[in-house]
Amino acid sequence: MAYAAAAALAGCAAPSQAGAGRPAGGCPTPGITEDEVRLGMLLPDSGNAESLFSPFRAGVDARLGVANAAGGVHGRQVRYDWEDDGSEPERNLVGAGALVNRPVFAILESTSVASGSAAFLHSQGIPVLGTSLEDPWTRYDNMFSYSNLLGHTGAVSTYGDFVVEHGGQRAVMVVTQFSRTSQDFAEVLTASLRARGIPVVATVDATAPVNFGALGRQIKESGADVMVGAVTGGAFGQAVLAALGAQANLKVILSPTGYDQRLLDTFKQIIAGVYLVVDFTPFEADRPAHKGFLTAMARYAPETRPANQQAALSGWISADMLLRGLQAAGTCPTREGFIKALRAVRGYTADGLLPQPIDFRADFGKLTRCLSFVQVAPDGKRFDLVDPLPRCGEEVPR
Repeated sequence: MAYAAAAALAGCAAPSQAGAGRPAGGCPTPGITEDEVRLGMLLPDSGNAESLFSPFRAGVDARLGVANAAGGVHGRQVRYDWEDDGSEPERNLVGAGALVNRPVFAILESTSVASGSAAFLHSQGIPVLGTSLEDPWTRYDNMFSYSNLLGHTGAVSTYGDFVVEHGGQRAVMVVTQFSRTSQDFAEVLTASLRARGIPVVATVDATAPVNFGALGRQIKESGADVMVGAVTGGAFGQAVLAALGAQANLKVILSPTGYDQRLLDTFKQIIAGVYLVVDFTPFEADRPAHKGFLTAMARYAPETRPANQQAALSGWISADMLLRGLQAAGTCPTREGFIKALRAVRGYTADGLLPQPIDFRADFGKLTRCLSFVQVAPDGKRFDLVDPLPRCGEEVPR
């Protein structure tokens, strides 16, 4: 019902911004005018995923700011309207319908509920670029991400390889029962560990509010020497605190989320020694592209502090991919032409921010095998690189 309503809105309601749909001379593509490319953005500005994804917008602002200051793309400034999906699939679909109706040329998206609008946006032929945390990103050819951590089948051994190398033998998995993404990610992590002979002997729930005593006892009584998280960095930090309070004998503590200075500021030495995983080259590598990102953030998104946040860099890379596609699509881009042009791009690294080059056609639908690991320093004030950088595993059954 919601899908049909959004489709109807996209087909017959009037644009909400004067001039937004005025076609350029000889270029009647929705969202393209003589002097502007109008985009949409979907992200949670409220709900339980807000803190995880909200910095994405700042990264987009920084990358588009740099591009527009240099003259835009083919002489057009690139701007966007945005909708809050409230961390809910239904609101994600409604927001997508509103953006398509304005109209917009493409959509930038960072959320855990992209599945709400994925089928609708695919049916409309709308390019979507952003953060992939659900399987639609590996199924619909209009959706582009620089990394796929979740897919409808399979997993990668990278997590399990790391845990084995660091002496882990039995794992406890931390999830939140109200997040489908958390549950799916736990399945991927479990498959990775199992493929390397590490059983997940217990699953514990870190949904707020956390009962630290009960959670700590569950972790300790599991007999696990490895704790792996499929939750936000803040929730995982609370699980670490609970485990320490119960004196659980953990040898390896690993989280695919939480690479953020704010996590260190909150938990400090409590999370010393914790390993975190990122799907890009960590800031501690200090590449020229990192410096460019931080300079742009200071100029175009100064309100975002600290600037070196994972979600903000995701926004920067997603916007960079979009700009690359617009450039390749020519002076009168169509949505179909954009998708075709970006799929043809090979060797994409976001100027060195990605650990491995991407072939947008050959790599479509594949899970990311090469990941970077960092460790919280003993004083809890910084992240240290864990060599080698990156580590590349292999596909394993899920």
